[in-house]
Amino acid sequence: MAIKNLLVAYNGGAASDAALRFAIQMAKKYDAHLTGVLAHGVSNISRNIPRWFSGDMRDSIKGAIALKAEEIAARFKAVALEELAQDRVHWIVVGGDPDQTISDYAKLFDFTILGQFENLVEADELELHPDRIAYESGRPVLIIPRDYQQSDFNEKAVLAWDGNRTATHALADALQVLQTKDQVTVLTVESAGLGKPLPGIDITSVLERHGIPTDRRTVSPGGKTVGQTIMEHCSEIGAGLLVMGAYERSKIGQDLTSGVTNEIFKHTKIPVLMSH
Repeated sequence: MAIKNLLVAYNGGAASDAALRFAIQMAKKYDAHLTGVLAHGVSNISRNIPRWFSGDMRDSIKGAIALKAEEIAARFKAVALEELAQDRVHWIVVGGDPDQTISDYAKLFDFTILGQFENLVEADELELHPDRIAYESGRPVLIIPRDYQQSDFNEKAVLAWDGNRTATHALADALQVLQTKDQVTVLTVESAGLGKPLPGIDITSVLERHGIPTDRRTVSPGGKTVGQTIMEHCSEIGAGLLVMGAYERSKIGQDLTSGVTNEIFKHTKIPVLMSH
């Protein structure tokens, strides 16, 4: 199935601006439709309106929130329509918890593109947590660093491979993207819990049968974390995309121990395609 249906979670923050720029590049590359979704919950301001506030004051606060949504929509359309045809650009505004709403919409799209997490102090009702969306949606998400400025696609990719369930899921979700790359490095970091090799076939053979030029590397973390090792290797080879499984073990456990997924979410310098 071709890549034709892209979702970008857009809330007007700097990170979502980076995500929008990347999503536009992706839509052009794959001749895809691009849908922006603004999901808004209840702000702390609205939640904590004193009971003694007059009706006019309450209406004024609600009006300011609605105006903010209109400004975000205008910004999205102005940027997207500079690069894409009008019939390929779509916009949806929906009330509800932002993370859950985007997770629900993600189920209908080929890929969901989000910026790295950022605190929106004055717009907390729009705040997105990419880790939760990756975990809840069951669909591939692309996390774009807040300061990402690449004007053209870097066609080198790294596939973080441990042979387990979520890495397998990420491989299947990313296959059409990997087929467009000039070079894919399959990177395995030596650690406990690697999947067992299968006699007669390996990951390199699978990729090469799909016409993907592949380089296979196994590295030792050498005292670093697995996440640090992966990110350093991406930097060393000049990769423009990291593909990996998210939360092979429980998300709650990783939240408590700063596991591989959370570390890469927070510190990646390049786009990351993740699947859970």
